[in-house]
Amino acid sequence: MTFPRETEDQIKRMVLDITQDHIRKVMDSVRELSTMMQDFSDNTDLGKMDDHLTQIRRLKEEATEQKRILLNELAETGMLLMNREDFLRLAIQIDEIVDYCEGAAYRISTMTKKKMKLKKDLLESLFNLSKNVLKTVTNLRETILSLTYSRTKAIEMAKSVEIAEYAVDEMFREIEMKIIDAKLELGTTLLLRDLAQFLEDIADKAEDAIDSTRVLALGV
Repeated sequence: MTFPRETEDQIKRMVLDITQDHIRKVMDSVRELSTMMQDFSDNTDLGKMDDHLTQIRRLKEEATEQKRILLNELAETGMLLMNREDFLRLAIQIDEIVDYCEGAAYRISTMTKKKMKLKKDLLESLFNLSKNVLKTVTNLRETILSLTYSRTKAIEMAKSVEIAEYAVDEMFREIEMKIIDAKLELGTTLLLRDLAQFLEDIADKAEDAIDSTRVLALGV
């Protein structure tokens, strides 16, 4: 059985629109995390930290709902798409980012509750790491948005995600050494190591997602 070309194009457009809404929610959670990291660096009170954590959890729920909508759409009409599995893979990779955001935010909130004091240099390094992580995810979103109007542009823009992710890797290695050299209490060291790892995981997952986006660019 064959289907009209316009039907496949309409379904592809609908799935792409949902995917773009999904990545927007996820990027908003990464932006909220970066703001939370800035506030932590500025010794903001616990109440504001709890607000950030609550907001990130709300965005996670909204992102999960977008993923559910996408999966339902793929289940109902996705059999008409040649690249159904690629959309599914991208949705799963994108959704993992917001899980890492919540993990990082929880550790920032915990350190605030415990009134942990860190050196300014280490705090600035963590904030700069979070900014570069946000840049990586922002570039991912822009690449996914570009699928709407130019597959060639999307493939070109994908390089910016890899460049940003490489910068995150370099910063993460430096921060690891700073955490070790700081000679902090074991609990503080573990929380900081987890925080830095979650931030790097976000960038790593964005790089995974850009590979799936490249594949989609060949068929959108």
